[in-house]
Amino acid sequence: MGGVGAGRPGAGRLRRLLPTAPAWRRPGPRAERLGWLQLLLGIALILIAQVLGGLAQGLVAVAAGPDSRGLAPLSGALVIAAVALGAYWCLIRLTGRRDVVEIGQGGAWRELGVGLAIGAALISAVVAVLALAGAYRIHSVGWDEGIVLGLASGISAGVAEEILSRGLLLRLLEDWLGTWWALGMTAALFGAGHLGNAEATVLGAVAIALEAGILLGACYLLTRRLWLAIGVHLAWNSVQGGIFGSDISGTGSGRGLIEAGFPGPDLLTGGPMGLEGSLVAVLLCTAVGVAMMVEVRRRGLIVAPLWRRRHRAAEGAGPTGRAR
Repeated sequence: MGGVGAGRPGAGRLRRLLPTAPAWRRPGPRAERLGWLQLLLGIALILIAQVLGGLAQGLVAVAAGPDSRGLAPLSGALVIAAVALGAYWCLIRLTGRRDVVEIGQGGAWRELGVGLAIGAALISAVVAVLALAGAYRIHSVGWDEGIVLGLASGISAGVAEEILSRGLLLRLLEDWLGTWWALGMTAALFGAGHLGNAEATVLGAVAIALEAGILLGACYLLTRRLWLAIGVHLAWNSVQGGIFGSDISGTGSGRGLIEAGFPGPDLLTGGPMGLEGSLVAVLLCTAVGVAMMVEVRRRGLIVAPLWRRRHRAAEGAGPTGRAR
């Protein structure tokens, strides 16, 4: 890996705060062991986690009765997160036969905390801009079950979607196609994956691909672990819906701590897609994602496509096939 320029202001502090996982190794001329099997089994395991989470939510709802409207979804989300993390660890250990660098424990709490701070700060900045433009108005403030529902959405999506989108898709596509193709493809797939939501729009899906697909992908590529991306995703959803009372990704969710109105054009407010569909969110989050990718490049973390790595390895071999 290439080093960060020592003369660049703040470079050392950033690297200490968000270091690249020491255990990460640049892919060589061979693809990840059983990569296709990892992808297929990983998708199946995430679906199983969703089913188990749904069952847990149903059981809690029955046991707790009418007062479980917030507790039941939160219980389901915690089950989804726990099963997804455990299943991913087992999958990589059994098929990849390597340490599971992506969810390693060293520095996990720090990276998760930084991610939570980034996610909360970004969505708060979006709301601040909209408020200054007169496109966000507070009607009332008070406890609502939407606070817990927002947290549940953040936990389930923040863990399960990051394992699937970054831990599996981005990591494996990067191994096969290289960093840039993998980032572009997973960003597009991540946006398209939200089209199934009740109030989703095509423009909203494009917005999510740009702002979240690039930003969350960059979080993984910078640290080579999932904790930063999980933190950003978790806080973004939780604060967006649970605090500021916005729809989350066009799911039709209701108010949170704040009951708010969003007067103004959909391009500014995000419309039925929620704040994620706002041009302000797209510009701000995409800019942060691009800045992270600049740092990824400065650290020398860009991975070449598999065919190019194989070609370089062949060029470096002598007449006997051994490396020179």
